[in-house]
This record gives sequence, structure tokens and C-alpha cells, in this order.
Amino acid sequence: MSVSNGIVEIILRLSGAAKEVSEQEFYKEMRENAVKEKRAERKTPHCLGVRVERDVYCGMNYFLFIPKEIDTANAVMYIHGSGYMNVFRRAQLRFAADLAENLHARVYFPLYPKLPAATARSAYALLRNFYAFLYKKGEIALIGDSCGGSLALSLASEHPSARCVVAISPWVRLDIGEAGRKVENDLLLSLSKLDFAAKLWCDDLDLSDVRLSPYFGGYSGKDILLTAGEKELFRPDIIDFFRDHCANGASITYIEGRESQHCYPLMPTREGMSARRAIYEKLGAYLYGEKV
Repeated sequence: MSVSNGIVEIILRLSGAAKEVSEQEFYKEMRENAVKEKRAERKTPHCLGVRVERDVYCGMNYFLFIPKEIDTANAVMYIHGSGYMNVFRRAQLRFAADLAENLHARVYFPLYPKLPAATARSAYALLRNFYAFLYKKGEIALIGDSCGGSLALSLASEHPSARCVVAISPWVRLDIGEAGRKVENDLLLSLSKLDFAAKLWCDDLDLSDVRLSPYFGGYSGKDILLTAGEKELFRPDIIDFFRDHCANGASITYIEGRESQHCYPLMPTREGMSARRAIYEKLGAYLYGEKV
């Protein structure tokens, strides 16, 4: 294990992020996060190297990260992970800023509605319309982390125009498989929180609906970059997604972070830096017209 990965694991253990919770504790945390979300949406973040603007689309706030130099009319839509209930993290804002700065392109960061105010049906419809709105301006590359990666893959499955997707540790099956449930060294994801959130998020949709589980979508002709940490509980389902959809005509590059945790490309580790370089290369090739 690299020194940087070791430091990250110490921090995650101390945070107690993966602690299992009761249903009562989950609902309390969900309500607290809803309050935090409303407060956070009212503030425009400040990030070095880029200008950040806040705007509204059909009642949904979004941030726009604008680099000092813009070399393309094409753009990136980054859907942040949230467990379908959490406010965005500072690391996700910094990653959005890094994308804009390294790609010399605009990055749109939608603050999509989450639990308890929304469920999959309404939130996905809003993101789908937001993508169509952005596509009128130019080509859009999709990227997301965790459940945001799941939403990015779902949109790509539905939209023929969404040809390039980067999915960082995506939650590809809302009903996490048995192999993932046996993983014991994930220090970031709490299985009980995921299960409680999934039960509410799905509303009345079938668990095989692509809006919930992009594993059941179609990706023939898509070019996808997929990442997973070796120690995360989503890894077994992500590997199944990779193998099954490659066999069905999708072009997927899979990168695994050795000894790494969930969403490791967002972390300040050697493995994270290597993954970020691959992400910049994939998105840059698409945005600037190279074959994907």
C-alpha cells in the first residue's frame, strides 16, 4: 500500500463514514443533510484557477466552472455522488475545478434534488432534461462519481448523443450483489445507509429499471472509462458491468486502484493522480474531436 493510501485509510477510519446505522439514525442524518443542502446551494464556491457561477435550470441550481482559457464549445456535465441524500463534498468541487482547468472547457455541476425531497423518477427526469438543454450548446461528456456515476451511465444508455462517459466507482445495481455485501474493508460506504437510501430512492420503480440500475442499460457504441477501488463494496458489481457490457459491444476501459477505496480518483493519493490523468485524457480526446 502506498503511503498516501495509508494516510487516507487512517482518516476514513477516524471519520466513521462506513459505520452501520439503524433506520432511525438514517432518517435523522437524511433530514440533517437536507438542511445542509439548502444552505450550500445558496453559496457560490470559490476554487483556485477557475471562476464559478451559480445559475438555475427549471428550479434546479447548478454551478458552472469556467477556466481562464476556454478552447472548445463542448463541455462536461459532472454529476456528483451523494448516496442520493448527501450534500456535495469539497473534494467534488475541487475535482470539478480541476476538470475545467485541465480540459480548458466548461464544467456543469447540477445540484439535483435528493432524498427526502425527491426520488429517482423526478430527479432523473430533471437531469435528463438538463442534459438535453446543455447538448444544444455543443457536445457533452458525462462524468459522475458513486451514485452520480450511476446517473451518468443511465443517461448515456438513454441518449444516443451521449457517447463518452466516465464513471467513477458507480453504483451500477441499486440492489447490491451478494459479493459486494461480503466486502469488509470498505472504509467509506455504509451498507445499511445504502440499503435505506435505495429503498426510498426507487419509489415504485422496478430495481431493473435503468434509472436505478444502469447495469441493465445498453451501451453498444459507447466509449466508457470505468474505475473502482480494490477495497470498495461496489467493485464486484462494477466488474460484472465491465465484463457483461464489453461482451455486448460497449468499448469500456476499466481502471482499478490497487489497495484503494471508493472514489479513489478524487483522493490525494498516487493511485488517484494516475486515475485523474487517464480521466483527463479520455475526456480531452472526446471534447477536442478525436475518435472515441
